[in-house]
Amino acid sequence: MLQLTCMCEHKFKADFPTTVDAVKNPDAIKQILGGDFLTARCPACGKVLKLEFPFKLINIKSGWKIDFIPEADRVETLKKLKKEKKVSHLERMVIGYSELVEKLTIFNLDLDDRVIEYIKYHLLSHIIEHTPEDKEILIYFAAKKKDDLLFHIKGLKADEIGISKIPLTSYAQSLKDIDHKIKDEPYCDFLHPPYISLNKIYTWV
Repeated sequence: MLQLTCMCEHKFKADFPTTVDAVKNPDAIKQILGGDFLTARCPACGKVLKLEFPFKLINIKSGWKIDFIPEADRVETLKKLKKEKKVSHLERMVIGYSELVEKLTIFNLDLDDRVIEYIKYHLLSHIIEHTPEDKEILIYFAAKKKDDLLFHIKGLKADEIGISKIPLTSYAQSLKDIDHKIKDEPYCDFLHPPYISLNKIYTWV
């Protein structure tokens, strides 16, 4: 049980799991993707509180594991990563809810998250070349639609989300090359588990 305090100053307790199995608890997966998982409604005023606390998301069928880290712990977590030993190729870590939704979407579509981050790197590099330096650009994988992968781009214009479509043929070619690419810079800096994320080197999130 967690002790929570609402903005109305009412204190109440809420229970959240420390481990969620994607196979045994598909409803929790739907809640994560819908943005409703780490929430609690205040019994006094009815306001829904959006929370972030560590928990583990696993899939006993495929074997993958995702450690969720709150956004508030990003800086400290990145410092510790430099000292960590190698982990299983099925172990992942995400920081913040947006990364959790993205990673889960990737896994649900049976895509390789290394390739997704590789593509994001090249998308971001191209955008930065043609964008003022004061722009803070975020790119997230959103969906697969027919023969394309869709990426959402935030920061180009206020209150607008750009969309970039990458053909699945490009993904397939990158998948063939990825085991060689991750040995080279800068890819080796963000394509090794557990934290496979472009945000590992672009930390303005």
